[in-house]
Amino acid sequence: MSRLLERVSGFIPAVIALTLPIAFLPSAGDSYILPRASIVIGGASLGVGVALIIPRGPGLAGLRLPLAAAAAAAVLAFIFSISWPLSVAGSYTRYESLPMRLAYLGLMASAVWLLKSRLQRDVVVTAFVFGATVASLEALEQAFTHVAFRPDGNLGNANLLAALIAMAIPLAVERAWRGGLFVGPWAAAVVVMASGLVVTTSRSGGLGAIAGCLALITFAVPRRLSTAAGAASAVAVGAAVLFILVSPLRALNDDPASLRLNLWQDGLRLVGARPLTGWGEDATGLSFGHYLTQDYAGLVTFDRVHSGPLDVAATQGILGLAALAWVLVVLSRGAWRRREERDVAGLAGALAGYSVWVFFNFDWAPATGPFWLLAGTLWSTLPRLPGKVDPSLGDRAGWRVALWQPLLAAALVVVAVVFAVFPILADTWYIRGRAELSVRLDPLQAQYHRSLGLSVMARGDLPGGVAELRRAADLGETDPGLYVELGDRERQLGNFDGARRAYQRALAIDPYYTPAAQRLAGV
Repeated sequence: MSRLLERVSGFIPAVIALTLPIAFLPSAGDSYILPRASIVIGGASLGVGVALIIPRGPGLAGLRLPLAAAAAAAVLAFIFSISWPLSVAGSYTRYESLPMRLAYLGLMASAVWLLKSRLQRDVVVTAFVFGATVASLEALEQAFTHVAFRPDGNLGNANLLAALIAMAIPLAVERAWRGGLFVGPWAAAVVVMASGLVVTTSRSGGLGAIAGCLALITFAVPRRLSTAAGAASAVAVGAAVLFILVSPLRALNDDPASLRLNLWQDGLRLVGARPLTGWGEDATGLSFGHYLTQDYAGLVTFDRVHSGPLDVAATQGILGLAALAWVLVVLSRGAWRRREERDVAGLAGALAGYSVWVFFNFDWAPATGPFWLLAGTLWSTLPRLPGKVDPSLGDRAGWRVALWQPLLAAALVVVAVVFAVFPILADTWYIRGRAELSVRLDPLQAQYHRSLGLSVMARGDLPGGVAELRRAADLGETDPGLYVELGDRERQLGNFDGARRAYQRALAIDPYYTPAAQRLAGV
């Protein structure tokens, strides 16, 4: 049985790589992000848990300390979070919680531990490119049938699809470049994904794809040309950015470059207010309003800085950003030194594509999960020393039979159920109008308490409904509209002080939220 598990476990990363681009759940309230967030947390828990109970292959080597530091920084940010419930559950449709941040690291580590053969790594790449190609085909269908203004391939957001394509195109180009029997399908996948990228109208996705392919070339050319190719690639990416800034593309999708620049300046002020440990995972929506200097988008409230490094610094502080940078630097150095190894160039190009994309966006499970999975796949291609083996146990590592490892594997099963399965079940009840069941399965998710409060008030129980709205507020709801609703209901109960506090909390989240300002003036 253990031998079968060992053989099968090597394909767990491929299953995750396949499902993240294409999995969605029409029967849930959040059909697009939540299923993929659950796959990331559940997949990481399963992967690490299985790795604990099968014979050990090559270890993390130089990544051991950086990954441990990144995990410790995430926990430290949670300890000092301004909203523990929000940092545990994550805001609705975002879910960048502490469990999610740890799951990203778990995906990377489990890929390193489980991928022990070239075939298994090939299947990961093939599965991911296939999934991204299917999502691109769905986006093309949406474009031709005018189903969506910005086709997203059932990811719920066009930029998320663009991020997947930016990672997948360098992988497919590298495989087509090799030639062989399947050069036609790989080339066709490139054409389909490039077309899908065009219909998303994502500038950051286009830059990511360009950067990824240039990184592929830099890693693939002979060593004597690598430095020159890298410099030329950096210049080319800079020229592409400049072209966007001076061409009509700068105002594409009503998102001018000036908006991002001003938003990043406000983000720096946000980071500067709590520089070491940040505000806590997924807590930007509660804190950013204090540092906004202008009304960027009318009634739209920004809950992200829209730049990956700044967003990490805002939620986990400089310590978290430095720890993650340490991981990436070690990974990049290892890949650069071993760039002649098979698969390194394509995987490095995929990671470069995401890195450029996220500089203009932010971490989000459907795109960030594949990034960390591919990062682990890249590290698994590099030669490393195997783990220490106790000779008295033959070919079984002594620490594999230690008591804590089966217990930890069992604990990870519980984690997967609580943070991956229960949220899905809760959301399916939520869309069916059974919020009273949702709050039992996912009691820290403010959205479900909000829904329950509205349904209770609709049945005529105003005090009971207000109590649920208060719970939603206490759990860290980041939508200022909730606080306006709560303030209105407090006024109906005659609690004008409570109404005033609710309106003030709405304006703390978004100081330019007109409904809250109008009501506060009338209290």
